[in-house]
Amino acid sequence: MEKPFSAYHVLADLIMDLQVAMQSAGVWECETPSDLALQSVEPFCVDTMAFEQWLRFVMIERFKIMMATGEALPKRCHIAPMAEEAFKNRSHDSVRQLVHCLNRIDQHLSGLS
Repeated sequence: MEKPFSAYHVLADLIMDLQVAMQSAGVWECETPSDLALQSVEPFCVDTMAFEQWLRFVMIERFKIMMATGEALPKRCHIAPMAEEAFKNRSHDSVRQLVHCLNRIDQHLSGLS
């Protein structure tokens, strides 16, 4: 039981770091997506919301539920490249930490950390 608890604990810390990075990059205060937008079946809900909305209202919320219920975490994760693409028109400094946080989440969930 120690390893799963540890994995949840690490993910919780990484998500907190991501929230801070999103706030620093000015992408945390995004509009809440509609219920219809949240029903998207496309990867990252690209057809119904901005990437920062997906991060905040889908990914982070889903991870919180998984941790609260003890649900198995994903075995692989590859979100940072999508962030690089989604934020490519923003200054590098404003998203560097955000992408770094997502890289750490990717590595943790993929067993590379």
